[in-house]
Amino acid sequence: MKKLLFIFLGLASFNVYANGCSGQFDPVSGICRFQGNNGEMVQYNMAPPQSSNRGSVQNDSKVVNINVPSKYGAWATNLKTGISGGALNQNSRAAAEKEAIKTCEKGGRNAPCVVAAWVRNGCIAVAQGKSGNKWKAFPGVKEPGLAEAEALRKCQASGYSQCTIFAPEGCSMPQY
Repeated sequence: MKKLLFIFLGLASFNVYANGCSGQFDPVSGICRFQGNNGEMVQYNMAPPQSSNRGSVQNDSKVVNINVPSKYGAWATNLKTGISGGALNQNSRAAAEKEAIKTCEKGGRNAPCVVAAWVRNGCIAVAQGKSGNKWKAFPGVKEPGLAEAEALRKCQASGYSQCTIFAPEGCSMPQY
C-alpha cells in the first residue's frame, strides 16, 4: 500500500513538473495559478493554443479572386444554301451570334442565317456528312482539342456517311 501511495504521489508531482507549473494546475483549462512575489494570485494559460480550423495550421495566405471575362463564339448557317459563317472571341453570347449571322449572310446576299451553335470559353468545330444526295452539318462544342472529334462523332452517330471536318476547331478562351 505504501508503494502504491508513493507511486501515485510520484506521478502527481511529475505532472506538476512536466507542465512547468509551480502552483495549482488545472489540466482541463490548462491554467496554472500560483502566488506571486507580492502575494497576489497569478495565473497563466499553459494550454497550447486551440486551432479554430480543426487542427490545421493557420497561415496568412489570402484568396484573391481575379475576374477574367468569358469569351464567346458562334456558328450560323443558311439552312437552304448551306453557307455558313462564324465568330470567335466575342465579349457576349449576343455579340458572337450577331457577328456569326453577319458573317454568314455576307451583306444580305445569303439571308436568312440562323445560329446553329455557340460556345462560352470553349471551341467549336463543324463536320458535314452525306445522306443520299443531301449534306448536313454537325457542330461540335467542347474544350480545346476535342471539338472536331465531337463534331465527327455526332455526324457518324446520325447515320450520315462521308463525315469530314467542314470548319476546323476555333476557340474562344478567356485571356488571362
